[in-house]
Amino acid sequence: MRISARGSAMGAVALAVALLASATGCSAGPDDADSGSGLLKGLGKLAGRTGTKQVTFVDTADVRKLSRGEAERFASISQPASLLLDTSRPGPLGKKFRSDQIDSAVDTPEAGHWEGSFDATAITRSLKAEGYERSEKDGQEVWTHPEQKVTLQVSDDEISYSISDSAPISAVTPKEGSSLADRKEFRRAAECLGDVYRADFNTPGSTGQVRLSALGQQAETAAKNTEVLCFVVEDGATARKLETGLRTVVREESPKFDGTKVTVEKGDQPVVRAVVPDTATQRPGRLVISDMELWMTAAN
Repeated sequence: MRISARGSAMGAVALAVALLASATGCSAGPDDADSGSGLLKGLGKLAGRTGTKQVTFVDTADVRKLSRGEAERFASISQPASLLLDTSRPGPLGKKFRSDQIDSAVDTPEAGHWEGSFDATAITRSLKAEGYERSEKDGQEVWTHPEQKVTLQVSDDEISYSISDSAPISAVTPKEGSSLADRKEFRRAAECLGDVYRADFNTPGSTGQVRLSALGQQAETAAKNTEVLCFVVEDGATARKLETGLRTVVREESPKFDGTKVTVEKGDQPVVRAVVPDTATQRPGRLVISDMELWMTAAN
């Protein structure tokens, strides 16, 4: 099938790369498409700028519980997608900072917000040692460096940051009614995903018929992970074509996607949903890391 072509394909590949780069209480059942309140809370921390291409939400506290004794199985989706956590080079947060201090995270390639239990005093000490200075930006007290693009806000339970001139700290301090959680397509996708411990969003572009793609991870236990693909599309005709394409892939790729349920929720922004059951032998995140046929259907 043909639905928006190159833009969606490149976006899918970019998301797969982002998932791979990030590798270093449990969710509800796969058919419970509730409001995804934890996810919406995370999306509410980011400004709803139209330029946002990729967004990742991770309930890292849930992932830690799920991955006890299963670290390798969950490695691809266990860490927030933030360049500040790049272990190949020292970061400004200091040697005492560990990613397991983060309980939830929402990140884009340019900015992010974490909640958890942090040692603000130790982080502040590290920032000073790295040449960061306390200043005011966008009307807020922040830490900045005269030669670095990183801007940070730090407390004992929250860290917000931006790592690009094009994404000031206001990117993670949205005004009321202007967050990603207030954007209709993100709310539609969050409702489709349901109660997930991780969600990866990709915006193909303003001209494509697929307005927003999202992949969510659900798990009742570590051995029973379910992946949910949601596509917010332009109209009913696009939804029907995509539904047909997904069902064709499920049939032709048997037994890889056996048990997958494909449904369509109608409306002025229809949503096509594919719920893919998993087994203990398959890694969470496989739909954009190794088994990309369903995801790529929206680009063909």
